Amino acid sequence: MSATALATRSVSSAASAPSVIGADAPVPLADGRRVPYANLDYAASAPCLSAVQQAISEALPYYSSVHRGAGYASQVTTAAYEKARETVRGFLGARPRTAVVFTRNTTDAMNLLAHCVPSGTTVVVFETEHHATLLPWRRAVRLPAPSSPVEAVAAADRALAGSP
Repeated sequence: MSATALATRSVSSAASAPSVIGADAPVPLADGRRVPYANLDYAASAPCLSAVQQAISEALPYYSSVHRGAGYASQVTTAAYEKARETVRGFLGARPRTAVVFTRNTTDAMNLLAHCVPSGTTVVVFETEHHATLLPWRRAVRLPAPSSPVEAVAAADRALAGSP
């Protein structure tokens, strides 16, 4: 597979719900029956989509260091990595030179962001946020749970304006 082919590979979306690896895994119950697995832990580790598994399987033979090698596999992997940045940038409607930083997970991203925000910046969070989101923002303005998305925006606006 060429660097261009791997870097520009796109996953087509199906009209139906995406296929999830392990969604049909049988789970034993105390009474001896087996039922399909119900994943209730998406916050910690979302299951892998079949399209992601397929893309990884196709990329693995070419997997190598990003931005650190002159070899073919490194060039293919670097091209795919940079194409991913462009895809995210395009999805967000960001400017061409806007930085896109990949992190290990959301907790890592929140901690990195918390250390980059200039001192004196007002940060607003809702008390219903995940614990990993609340920890880096110890001095944040914490708002009670909103009753609706409209109320969430209004409450954040009021907090940022300095109103109760």
